Amino acid sequence: MVPNRLPNRPPNRMSVGMMASATIGVAALALSSVLITQATRPSGVANAPSTKAQAIKAQATKAQPAKAKPFDPHDLNGIWSLTPRRQMAISENRPPMTPWGQAQFSKVRSSWTNAALGMKASPESEWNDPLYRCDPAGYPRTMQQIFGEILRFVQTPTEVLEFFEWDHTWRDIWTDGRKLHDDPEPRYYGYSIGRWDGDTFVVDSNGFNDRTWLDPWGDVHSDQMRLKETFRRVDREHMEWTITLDDPMTYTQPWGPSDKRIFELVPKSPRSEYEELREDFCVWSDSAGFFKDADTVGVGDTPARGNK
Repeated sequence: MVPNRLPNRPPNRMSVGMMASATIGVAALALSSVLITQATRPSGVANAPSTKAQAIKAQATKAQPAKAKPFDPHDLNGIWSLTPRRQMAISENRPPMTPWGQAQFSKVRSSWTNAALGMKASPESEWNDPLYRCDPAGYPRTMQQIFGEILRFVQTPTEVLEFFEWDHTWRDIWTDGRKLHDDPEPRYYGYSIGRWDGDTFVVDSNGFNDRTWLDPWGDVHSDQMRLKETFRRVDREHMEWTITLDDPMTYTQPWGPSDKRIFELVPKSPRSEYEELREDFCVWSDSAGFFKDADTVGVGDTPARGNK
């Protein structure tokens, strides 16, 4: 017996439409869900792998040191200012003095105090600093006092000129191969020759008179003093300077080498309005008023009785 079959009928249009509508609705819901998920996802998460790679790259780039500006280590031209500006002795470990040196030193009456060097400021009526008579500062004092340690190098084929703001003067450093004189005429800034040792400019000097102090505290020297200095440009903006003194008439052993002092390349003197060194003379007719109003606490560019 054959089971009864329903006669073949065409599909119900309503049923097909409902099914299609349902399928489209499900797809729309699925798409909406994806869009909503993406829209509500925190910023940066959607492309997490790419963003992470970018962050790593940015961090690596940031960690790399900035490229140093190119410079010629044999080019010392320009205006250089000690940083930080301060007063200095060759070092605070002064070697023992000879009897002659001690006798000269006992006459010093300074306006400054330096406990490390055993210097105490004297009463104003006793000051005998040569600068207070408008004498030249001489070398190396002009490099070691707070109102003078600004210089300008000018290089030529045969010498290096070192200009100083204080006294608006200079010294010649000969680079043409000559030697130091055995018995040069004594002078305030000595007789100097220079040579390159790798990237270090080495300067040897003699021929000094004994009329200057080495520093504002009154350390003395004789006309037998010899100096050895090094200048080295460590980067485009900075230069190191060291100094060693050898004066067997005044000290029982060489004094130095000093610590490395850092000079900064500047467009102009910190004490001038223009791109130049200031004209800084000691004028005797003005000096009495200048020193009478000296800063007594050691601040500023005037001589002082203040502590170091």
